[in-house]
Amino acid sequence: MAEPINVKCPSCDQILAAADEGGLVSALQAHLYEGHALETLPERIRENVAAQLRDFDGYNARPISGA
Repeated sequence: MAEPINVKCPSCDQILAAADEGGLVSALQAHLYEGHALETLPERIRENVAAQLRDFDGYNARPISGA
């Protein structure tokens, strides 16, 4: 079984893990809604996850919350 991949929540730096990129998008979307009361477009979340996965040495994704 493959190891899960992870990303940070751009609002609170909590680490979220999933088996694949689609799972990360779902996990981050649920976390933002439940933990931060943010309803964010799935496209913005996909963009953030993709940016984090591309640049895993130096996280440079733009914040989702606008903060």
